[in-house]
Amino acid sequence: MDTTETLNGTYFYHGNDNVTKEELFWLIFLESFSHHAGIEIETAATIIAGAPLIPKRKVLGSKGNRTSIASKMSRRIFRDAKLSNNLKIPTIAYGQVRNTNQIGTIVGRWVPYLGYAQAVIISAIVAKDTRDKYNLIAYPQDRIAWPYF
Repeated sequence: MDTTETLNGTYFYHGNDNVTKEELFWLIFLESFSHHAGIEIETAATIIAGAPLIPKRKVLGSKGNRTSIASKMSRRIFRDAKLSNNLKIPTIAYGQVRNTNQIGTIVGRWVPYLGYAQAVIISAIVAKDTRDKYNLIAYPQDRIAWPYF
């Protein structure tokens, strides 16, 4: 048997025989997910880098007592660099929107959101790849109609 064949209403896929249509879908999903795993590591790294894990000293007027690796490193790299013309960019800190013109602060606060965006994009790519490959292999009556992918 080849890598994808049918036998008595079931499927044979990469060494797995008597695979139901549901099992075929999940095998293809896991294969597609593992194919995109290299991107997933970067996504996890940006999310974790933006998590408030490092304790900091409490100063008057500050809300939290922790900071993130991204915040510490971006402030160290960009030091006192500011946006020109006193342009302020909104950032989210401690559940509040705050405007700032310091480049290090902007980068440090936006890093985890880049990770979240990348996770959403990866999920959409994996779902589309899974659907396309599944519909290529499955019987016409077992195919999935996802017109919005």
